[in-house]
Amino acid sequence: MKLTYANQTIDLFDKENFSNPPERIVISLSGGLDSSSLTYLIATNFPDTEIYPFNTDDEDSPLDTKCAINIHKYLQNRFSSIKDLTLFDVKTTDTYWLQKAREELDSPKGKVMVNGKLQNKWRTVKGGSKALQNRHARTSMFKKYNTFVATGMTSNPPIEDMKRLGFYDVSERKRDPGKTSAPVLEDKTTYNPYLYVDKKFVAGVYKEHNLMNDLFPMTKSCAWVEADGNTNYPDPCNKCYWCNEKAWAFDTRL
Repeated sequence: MKLTYANQTIDLFDKENFSNPPERIVISLSGGLDSSSLTYLIATNFPDTEIYPFNTDDEDSPLDTKCAINIHKYLQNRFSSIKDLTLFDVKTTDTYWLQKAREELDSPKGKVMVNGKLQNKWRTVKGGSKALQNRHARTSMFKKYNTFVATGMTSNPPIEDMKRLGFYDVSERKRDPGKTSAPVLEDKTTYNPYLYVDKKFVAGVYKEHNLMNDLFPMTKSCAWVEADGNTNYPDPCNKCYWCNEKAWAFDTRL
């Protein structure tokens, strides 16, 4: 089904990867704008598809899970297709996962090609630890429900916009526009329907479905806590990539 918001279009459950809309889908419900909007779109347009959400409860970002729990309650009250929320504990300082992250960053698997140059796919080893534990959670949910795990990962804003607004250096290079990838990963476990659109598409979902006064305030975008230098915590830092991307997408000023 083709859906267009903010002059950008996705093909949700496209025929190339789905012969029919799936009977069930797993969703990584992060507590942010993207995954919440994706859950809403699937539940709205595919009411017969059962949705199994999960969240990784990160010790460094407890507010993310609190937001995910509130969002889940809101959406589950509106849509009977949304099942109970599964939580996974994530400890970014776990020595096992830190070592795994170091090993991957030191290998070809830890690099991505962006604009003809190899870049680390994670900004920090600790970020890699979190990413690997999130990957482990996705794998566990895939095995349990034997279906795709959908995420709300979008493309970065245009590079010239990020540079002009001063947040290019804190963005993830793997999400830059033009990076070759596919909505369905080669292992056939993960589905990223937002991969070729940016956050303005997500903003369009909230605005056109009148979600700005209820679902929008429940979400959290800021990724920095006190350890990252967020002196405003638990309020947004207004400095990290996620704060800047949100302001860019919704046409607000930091």
